[in-house]
Amino acid sequence: MKKTVGIDIGGRTLHAAVCDRGRIRRVLNVELPEGLVRDGRIVSYQAMGDFLKELRRAQRLGARRVSLVLSGAECYCRRFTTAYMTHEQLSFNLPYEFRDFVAGDKDEYFYDYAVIETKTDGDGTPRELDLMAAAVKKSLMADYDHMFRRAGFKLSAAVPVEMTYINLFRAGGDDAAHGHCILDLGHTAVRLYMYNGGAYENIRAMDFGCDALIDAVADEFNVDAHLAASYLEADYNDCTRLPRCMDIYNAVAVEVTKAVNFYRFNSGGGELNHVHLGGGACRNRALVETLRGALSLPVEDMSEFMPAAANEEAALEASAASAAVGAALQ
Repeated sequence: MKKTVGIDIGGRTLHAAVCDRGRIRRVLNVELPEGLVRDGRIVSYQAMGDFLKELRRAQRLGARRVSLVLSGAECYCRRFTTAYMTHEQLSFNLPYEFRDFVAGDKDEYFYDYAVIETKTDGDGTPRELDLMAAAVKKSLMADYDHMFRRAGFKLSAAVPVEMTYINLFRAGGDDAAHGHCILDLGHTAVRLYMYNGGAYENIRAMDFGCDALIDAVADEFNVDAHLAASYLEADYNDCTRLPRCMDIYNAVAVEVTKAVNFYRFNSGGGELNHVHLGGGACRNRALVETLRGALSLPVEDMSEFMPAAANEEAALEASAASAAVGAALQ
């Protein structure tokens, strides 16, 4: 695998991971300029390209190939079962599988798929396909392509976030019998991705993100959001344990518990073995302690699935940029 930088553009932070021959070389978790991303969308692709260009120069990133993480707001990704068919037949039929999800004409989208399992009859004749498939607007990918070219990169792959974690499971040699909940503690949203046997099952999104913690700290110390974020990162004056912050942690724990119990009840025998934490807030010790106290499952970081890192700093930063690492392994 050639040297590739996986890039995950969040609401407040850009996560980047440079991987080369299956090994993590660099990991960056960099705060984005204020206003560059709003409601999960890039406001100006030109300005983002300029930001990436300066980041590439300042950090001396040697990789030109980019593998981009596509968020759920940008890409429709779903799992379904269909009758067995050839690649040509699938390519023709995929747009119709998304007709209830996409807006506009079907020809405005790119479609792709991955086969999870081919189900056969008793005599070995292929009968059904268990698929993961995705649809993304062509105009969006054109915007990204121009943005990365402006920054001196070359967009080589775009990976739905659901698939980035599957890449990590494969890299980590995960036991196919295990079930995992990936808890992405993002700034603008908190999302749970459920996997059974290394295959994606479903997602549960909460209607708030960890920006609520920044707001709580900003109000407590009467500072702006940028300074409040740095206070949280450094746990200035034990601010991660403010009463309002603890209320937020407990709210997250309640929602995660509900989602885990719902999945267990409806999974038809599927079991979860761990909850793994990713995203920028996974380094918040008070939040992690609260989750561990509330959940019956072990709560861990993403290090179990991470490929070897070139240095300790990259290893420590990798969980916060787990989707970016997974994309770089595509």
